[in-house]
Amino acid sequence: MPFAGRDAAVLCVLVFCVPLQHWLTQRSVVSSEERSMRIFRFFREMKIFYENYFSLATWREWLLKLIEKHITVGSDYSHWYSLDLTDPEGECPAVEVMNLRNPEGHFGMSPRPRLTRPVGLKWRVGQVVKHKRWGYHGVIIGWDQKCKAPETWIQKMHDGRKEWRTQPNYALLVEVDDREPQITYVPQENIYVIKDLKINHPELHEYFESFDGAQYIPHKWLRAIYPLD
Repeated sequence: MPFAGRDAAVLCVLVFCVPLQHWLTQRSVVSSEERSMRIFRFFREMKIFYENYFSLATWREWLLKLIEKHITVGSDYSHWYSLDLTDPEGECPAVEVMNLRNPEGHFGMSPRPRLTRPVGLKWRVGQVVKHKRWGYHGVIIGWDQKCKAPETWIQKMHDGRKEWRTQPNYALLVEVDDREPQITYVPQENIYVIKDLKINHPELHEYFESFDGAQYIPHKWLRAIYPLD
């Protein structure tokens, strides 16, 4: 039976070990303990090499970056969206509205697909959250890995908190019972998730199709932007 995949890789490593150990024994004048340590270091480096270049996660990340770099042109991401052309309200207008509101893609409103979930990102689109300081509730409609906003806005709203720039920031539809209808943009450390709570906002139906009892279910166009959420 031919070897394939991981079995073949293991066999290659084992076959390579024999001449490696022979070479270390013949060429080295160090003690057996030192030879064992060198072999241990070798396998540790081989493990790191494998994880960096041959793991599924590494290849997946490389492929996604390649696709995003060579298939997506400029700021036109329309080919990413699986649109329902029979929907009288349509999906594409919602993306166009995002572009019109924030042509620079600020405040978590860029239609650029988030093809990976960055390390440290806690919350997902559709989850209901509460602001730790101001106490209002909202539902997440977008996020950025790092704060993406005009510098003047950051200087005014972040009050010198430099760490807010480099952590995930979330766009929220705010509960109208708490304040006037608005969309806020907040750092991750300022919010936490609330379950079994529905939000009242006039634009809610534009982003979500239903509420499952725990969180909101995004429309197709929003799921296309955040496929891993």
